[in-house]
Amino acid sequence: MKRVLRAAGLSLLICVLASAQKLFVESDTQEGQLLQQIDSEENATKKLALLESFAKQFPNHEAMTWVLGQLQTSYLAQKDYDKVFAAGTKILSFDAEEVSASFNCLKAAEGKEDVELMRKWADLTAQVARKAKQSKQPDDPDDVADWKQKVSFAKEVEQYTEYAIYHAALLAKDGKLKARLIENLEQKNPTSEYLAQLRTSQTTVIRQVDVEEAVAAAEADFRKGLANEDSMMMAATYLMQHRRDPEKVINFSSKVVEILNSKPKPAEINDAEWDRKKRTMLGTSYWMMGLLYSTSERYHNADKALRAALPLLRNSDMVAGALYHLGYVNYRLAEAGERIRIHDAVKYTSDCMAINSAVQQQCTDNLKSMKAEYNLP
Repeated sequence: MKRVLRAAGLSLLICVLASAQKLFVESDTQEGQLLQQIDSEENATKKLALLESFAKQFPNHEAMTWVLGQLQTSYLAQKDYDKVFAAGTKILSFDAEEVSASFNCLKAAEGKEDVELMRKWADLTAQVARKAKQSKQPDDPDDVADWKQKVSFAKEVEQYTEYAIYHAALLAKDGKLKARLIENLEQKNPTSEYLAQLRTSQTTVIRQVDVEEAVAAAEADFRKGLANEDSMMMAATYLMQHRRDPEKVINFSSKVVEILNSKPKPAEINDAEWDRKKRTMLGTSYWMMGLLYSTSERYHNADKALRAALPLLRNSDMVAGALYHLGYVNYRLAEAGERIRIHDAVKYTSDCMAINSAVQQQCTDNLKSMKAEYNLP
């Protein structure tokens, strides 16, 4: 069983599951036979060569969108970002509602840490996602399920673009560009959870100095006992995004919780804004602590933090991540002797399965393994 259940990676912080394009093959043609060979090839290097060969030989084939999508995914995995942009732009010229193509370009821009490209592709991806969301339901009942999946994926991606702009604002060193990105996010969604973190006294610091310097300053304040929730939240989320210093993330997140649970509402903001800020910060802090406790095998701490996070979260990917790890840690606790925990493990894993996320399939596999091991219906 230990080899079957796996803890989800920290990429869940930003994780969106790419929608899958379907491939229809006429196996009695040269093109169809090559497509079959591509689809069944498991070696990544060989598959890439076959895809590039197909694109060169049959540039006008009806399967080119699928081929380019496969190429784009391969290029992204290899961090060949310029080719990701080229493939994505070509796919969008064929289908202006192909959300996964635009999303991959956004991920490539993030990979390059190019703030202007991140802004460009966040805006374009949001537009593509909105088009897909507004697409008409097909008349053919057989196509409705795929359409619903497409719309659901588009909603997730549009939400992700808010994070992408927030991330770009943290990376940007030019003060005017930072301000423009924050304004861009506010125009996109005035109630965005990320604005709660940018509309703070720390925003001024983030706008004026390099984010690494801001993180170092926050850490210095923490050591001196001068920490505030805004600087701690900024530093914790930045380190979490970059998969650095997990113990600092836990310490800073814990400090956010400590401060917010005792701090009265500031006079300069209204009750609704304060409640929204507290919910966002507390939920994110508990969530980050829970994931890091889970991946470091501190299962009781993970269970406590994730249970606290769950009712506060609004982002469906974060909810899926919390449920996944709650299922995982409760299974581990059951395995360690607290056998009653297996019922919570099954419940949380089942709830996670109902969410379209990057861990949905792993939840399915985990649930089957749990039920088989404990002889559950």
